[in-house]
Amino acid sequence: MPNLVGYWNPESPEEAVRIAVNKQLQRVRIENVVYTEYTEIRPGFGVGLQDHGLLENGRQPAISDDGRVSLILDGEIYNADSLIRKYRNDLPDSPINPPELCLRLILKHGADVADEFNGLFTLTVYDRRDRRLTLVSDHLGFRPLFYVQRKKEFIFGTELKALSVIDPGPRKIDELGTFERFCYGSHVIDRTWMENYYRLPPAAILTVDEFGIKIRSYWHYHYDESAPILDQPTYFTNFARLLDRAVERRMQGTRGIGVFLSGGYDSRSVAASIRSHHLPIPAFTFGYPESRDVRFAAMLSERLGLDHYPLVSKGPYLFRNCPSIIWRTEGLLSFANATSIHHHLFFKDRKVDIILVGLLGEFSGSHTWPKLLLARSRREAMSVIMDRMLGNRLELARRIFKPSFFEANFEALQARFTESFENIRDDHPLNMADSWNLINRQPLNSWQSPSIDRYLFEIRTPLMDIELVKFLLTIPPYSRLEQRVYKKMIAYSFPKIRNVPCTNSAMPINPNFAREYAAMAARYLGRKTLEPLKKILNFSPSLGREFQDLGDAFRKEPEVVERILRPLLDEGVFPDGIFSRTGIEGIIDDHYRRNANYEEMLSLMISWGLAVKFFLHDDYSSVPQQFFKG
Repeated sequence: MPNLVGYWNPESPEEAVRIAVNKQLQRVRIENVVYTEYTEIRPGFGVGLQDHGLLENGRQPAISDDGRVSLILDGEIYNADSLIRKYRNDLPDSPINPPELCLRLILKHGADVADEFNGLFTLTVYDRRDRRLTLVSDHLGFRPLFYVQRKKEFIFGTELKALSVIDPGPRKIDELGTFERFCYGSHVIDRTWMENYYRLPPAAILTVDEFGIKIRSYWHYHYDESAPILDQPTYFTNFARLLDRAVERRMQGTRGIGVFLSGGYDSRSVAASIRSHHLPIPAFTFGYPESRDVRFAAMLSERLGLDHYPLVSKGPYLFRNCPSIIWRTEGLLSFANATSIHHHLFFKDRKVDIILVGLLGEFSGSHTWPKLLLARSRREAMSVIMDRMLGNRLELARRIFKPSFFEANFEALQARFTESFENIRDDHPLNMADSWNLINRQPLNSWQSPSIDRYLFEIRTPLMDIELVKFLLTIPPYSRLEQRVYKKMIAYSFPKIRNVPCTNSAMPINPNFAREYAAMAARYLGRKTLEPLKKILNFSPSLGREFQDLGDAFRKEPEVVERILRPLLDEGVFPDGIFSRTGIEGIIDDHYRRNANYEEMLSLMISWGLAVKFFLHDDYSSVPQQFFKG
C-alpha cells in the first residue's frame, strides 16, 4: 500500500508547494525500502506517490491530452480489462495503464463513473485551469486517506504523519474523538483522535476549490430489501461463482502471492477458490501448534495443496514491537491487534509480496445477537447496536476519564451515534447493523490494520470485490441467519474441506440449518450448565480460537506498562483535565494483580498515548527509524 501525499493552496508558489510535498514524502519515507516516487508539482498544488511497484500500475501521473487534468491512482482496479472492452469507443487504440484508463473515463463520464471501478483505490484528480482538486475513495473506503483544512490550505495523505509534518495549525487532541475511541474501541464516521483531522468516507467524491470543500457519495452500502427472494441453491451457487472470479482477479500480476489462513470461514473460502494452476502458494497461520487455528489450517492446506507455515510468536512480543506498530498504525487501533510486524522478514524470505486475506466475509456477525433478533423497530435496533458496540468499555471508560469530562462528552457521543445512522438506508435490524458496521466503524478499525504491512506488502481482499458485495447485499436476513448461505457455499462448492472443523465451533460445516441450530443450542445449554462446576474446579480450557491468551501475555510483559504506559502518564501525555490517573492505575492493578481481563483497554491506552507522543509532542526534525523495524 504505497504512501500518497498532497498539498493544495491556490496562493502558494510552485517552490513552496515543492518544499511542502518533499517534506511530506520525507516524513513517510523508510530507509532501506526501494520506492519510485512520482510527483506533480504546480503553483497551488502538489502530489506525491511512493510506489514500491507491487501493483504494477506503470508511470504516474496520467495527464490529459491538453495537459489540463492529471490523475494519480493509489491502489488497484481489478476490472480494467472489462472496462476497456465496455468503453472501447472512448479509449485510444494503443495500450493504456490503469491510471490512464481512470482519467479518460472520468473526463468522459464524470467522477461518478468510479461506481464501475472494481478495486481498492484512492484517486487524486487535479484540474489545472480551475485549480480544483478531486479525491475519490473506493466503495468500501479500504485505502486510507486523511485530510485537514487550514484556512486556504488543504493537506491530505494516507498517513496522519504526512499531514501533521506540514500542518501550519496547532496539533491538538480531539477530545470527542478520543472519548469515542475509548468507548467504542475505534472511531465513528470520519473522525480521528486528532482535532480537525478526518478520514475520507467510503464511496466519496471530495472536491476542494475556491468555493470550499464538498463531499458527496457515488454509491451507498445498503441491502436491497426489495430484491426478489431466490432459492438457497441460487444464492450459494452465485456466491461461489463470484468469489472464484474475485480471487482469480487478485492473482493477477507477476508478484509473489501468499494467503493468511485460519480455521474460520472467510480465509478458507478464499484459499479454496484459488485455481489449481496457481498452486502451490504459501499459507500463513498465526498461532501456537496446539491451537485450533493452526491445526485446522494445516488440514485445510493439505487438502487444498498449499504450503502451510504456522507463525509462532516466540517469547515476549508485545513490548519489543509496540513502538514500531504504533508508528505504523498511528494509534488508530489497538497495537495488540496488529502484531504481525515481527514476521515480515519471514514473508519476504518466502518471496511473498502480496497477501490474500478474508476481510469482510462475515460482515458484522449481527446474526448472532439475540437482542437484535428481537428488535421490532429502527429505534430498538439502534439501541441494541449502540449497547453492543459499547459493551463493557463504557464502565472502563468511566473509570479512566475524569467524571466531568465523561459527563460532558457522553451526550455528544450519543448524538454522534444517532448521526451515524443518518446514512443507513436499511430498515431491517440485521441489515442496519451490518451496514452501520461497514460504513461507520470498519474504515477506522479493520481497514486500518494493513497499514502495519504497508511499506513492504500489499493486501488483496477477494471478499471485498464490489461485484460480489453487491450480490451479497441482495440476500435477505433469513438466508444469512447463522451464515446459512455462506456455509452452504463452502460445503457444496468445496466438498473436500467440508468436514474440516471451523475454529469457532470446532465442528465440521453443517449446511443443514435446522440440525445445526438445534446442536448449537444444545451445546450452549451444556456450557452454561457446566460453567459453575468449572469455576469450582478451577478448570482451564484448552486453547481455542485464540492462539494465546492476550491478557496473560500482558501479565507476562509488565514492561508494556512499566516502560511505556506509566512513563507516558508521568510525562503528562494523558492530560489531567481528561484522564483520571487514579482510575488508570486501578485498571492496571486489577489486570496484573487480580487477573481482570483489561488487556484491551490497556492496549488502547498505550496506542493512544504513544501516538500522541509521536505526533503531537515529539520534535519532527528527525525520523525515528527504529520504529520501522519489527
